[in-house]
Amino acid sequence: MPVFNAAPYLRDSLDSIVGQSFLNTEILVMDDASTDQSPEIIGEYGEKLVHHRQPKNRGQFANVNDGIALARGEYVCVYHADDIYESSIVEREVNFLQRHPEAGAVFCLDAFIDALGNEYGRLSIPPELRTGKPLPYEIILNALLTYKNRFLVGPTSMVRASVYRTVGPYRGEEFRIASDLEMWARIAKIYPIGILMEHLHRYRHGHGNLSQNYYRLRNETEIHFKILDAHLADGGRALVTPQALADHEAHRAEDRLMVAINEYIRDNQPATQQQLRNVRLQQLRGSAQVQGGRLSILLVLLRLLTRLPRIAFVADLFYHRWHGVKSHPRKP
Repeated sequence: MPVFNAAPYLRDSLDSIVGQSFLNTEILVMDDASTDQSPEIIGEYGEKLVHHRQPKNRGQFANVNDGIALARGEYVCVYHADDIYESSIVEREVNFLQRHPEAGAVFCLDAFIDALGNEYGRLSIPPELRTGKPLPYEIILNALLTYKNRFLVGPTSMVRASVYRTVGPYRGEEFRIASDLEMWARIAKIYPIGILMEHLHRYRHGHGNLSQNYYRLRNETEIHFKILDAHLADGGRALVTPQALADHEAHRAEDRLMVAINEYIRDNQPATQQQLRNVRLQQLRGSAQVQGGRLSILLVLLRLLTRLPRIAFVADLFYHRWHGVKSHPRKP
């Protein structure tokens, strides 16, 4: 478990890991030079876990790589310090990998909880992924293009240690917050991947986590597309359907539109116009995976708005709609 300044939720998360029904485990907590009460909280668990404190902050995925190198088990899970895990998650995933020696990794489904721990939804995944058996690269790649990554839930992963040794470390410097997706795609290219149809993980949202902070006023195309474009260029295009490619381009067009909105909020009209030039109506309308009609209207509206001086009221509405608050940082 990588930890950095996770004190508000750390006890709940550690309690859920310490309380696992599968007893033959090593719990390695990688404290990435936290400056809050995290070290003291970890210390409360004594010999129930191994506490490794980094001498200086390594960053999320470098810290994870260090933990994997230290882990001695046959299977490796990377759990989040703000989430909660059902007591059977380790046992259920170990059983899957033992039943399916060809599988390189296994995931499960998650329930969504708010900052206070209240459940407000549950993950449901597409029918083609609900087989209960290891899924080959072709199915995983087509699903990633069609739906984006809405089914490989990183904090539920269990990966064979031998697989990590084969595929190499997380590439945090290159892929940053999407380094886990890049890892799953890299593994899937070599090994089948399983997904348990059980909600064994409670995923906390709405408390300023890394994903939430990344998407707020983001002014770059989502790294997801860089990863999948590389897989398509490296032989993947021969494995995917024309519709999956159309879905991929529709998601890309939607993402560029969202970046354009963020640039409008930031009062960067040239960047807004540049993003809009890269969005095509036929891309938005070519897939049922995006709301093509609504997004087409939004595209036309934004193109009209960029011909006028920026309207602060509209920027405030955009910010409230997509970032959840009524006001935003003003441009200096």
